[in-house]
Amino acid sequence: MKRPPGDVTALYQQGTRQADGAFFHGQYLGMLVLKWKITGDDSLLPIIKKAWDANHMLVAGSGYPGLVARSFGKNKPEDPGYIYRKDGSGDQMVGWLFGTSLCCTFVDDPQRKAQAAADIKAICAHLRKHDLHIYENETTPTRYGDLKTPVFGIPIGYRAMPVMALAVLAVKLNPGDATCKNFLSWILKKNYHHQVTAVYSWAPHKGANLNVYLMSAFIAWWNDETPRRRKYYKEGVEGIWDRAYDWQMAFYALIYSYIGGTDHSGHITDSIDRLRNLTQRYNRTTTEKEYLKSHLKIVPIEDRPMTSSYWAADVVEEVTKIEGEPLDTVSYCRMDFLLAYWLGRFLKKYPADQRSR
Repeated sequence: MKRPPGDVTALYQQGTRQADGAFFHGQYLGMLVLKWKITGDDSLLPIIKKAWDANHMLVAGSGYPGLVARSFGKNKPEDPGYIYRKDGSGDQMVGWLFGTSLCCTFVDDPQRKAQAAADIKAICAHLRKHDLHIYENETTPTRYGDLKTPVFGIPIGYRAMPVMALAVLAVKLNPGDATCKNFLSWILKKNYHHQVTAVYSWAPHKGANLNVYLMSAFIAWWNDETPRRRKYYKEGVEGIWDRAYDWQMAFYALIYSYIGGTDHSGHITDSIDRLRNLTQRYNRTTTEKEYLKSHLKIVPIEDRPMTSSYWAADVVEEVTKIEGEPLDTVSYCRMDFLLAYWLGRFLKKYPADQRSR
């Protein structure tokens, strides 16, 4: 989907159909908070609070208690109320948790924190009621909302880690609340904290799945100081890193480093190089890179794809082709380049003068 320049109605309609709106929005919100913490630029605070309100609306306005909607919008700017895309998934929940966790940690806003605490309590109640499957109404499970189905009898880490992230954040934001405490106890009885290490399946080989796992690991590690559970989070991330290192994105390297993974020589430096070469394939030859510089142009923001969010979309397009074949202009950093940069700055892994271009 493209945004037709000047067509506001089409832009609004596309907003109601975003498949991963909550997923990207939560990352964007988290990135803004990290940037604000690093720069001290208080002009970001109104944007952060507006984005935080949108995070709240994804749950509070979805039409079913505890459902994180994929997106919301209007068919026309003048329409009253909003339309929600309700077929939520574990990915959407993880994006929502990521932004919520960082906001509640750093932004001093008691009213919004109370809203977030109530929202996350509702999500716990939702998943407990439906036995770890996301429903869009009382009778309809969502297609990609299964956080339970096991592989060889064991829930794979891709599903177990988001559940752990949800549970520990819920208890932190709702200390003493019976619903959240019981949810955590329930999943611990299911051994989900140990099952986050089950990374032998297909999940680690899928870029989006791997990103969801590592975002969940960040949330869980950030909000859970229990040594025994941390041991499992670390074991899971190290198991995934062993498979993903050769093609890891900058974000992966930072999460791996954050949880105390064994150092691989140069992996942080490598992640900086990947950010610097954002608009090029990482393995381009010098000749190819020079060609790219002369044959690519920046896409105007009004023409960038809506589906991956403006902040995340590849900003270049081809002007010409070689022998009739299009060049591959997809970045190996993919959608997380701004988040990776500010996370790297926040973790003091990236020097201030080494910004991605």
